[in-house]
Amino acid sequence: MVVVEDTVWNSYISSHKEASQFRRHNFPYYDQLTSHICKR
Repeated sequence: MVVVEDTVWNSYISSHKEASQFRRHNFPYYDQLTSHICKR
């Protein structure tokens, strides 16, 4: 799991409003996704 400080989230969401829906949710496929991306 990636943990980000509130100040970082606030800054990101200020310019990416659609991302606010993901702030308090886990992404269950994070490990698989990063593994796949790193193989490239």
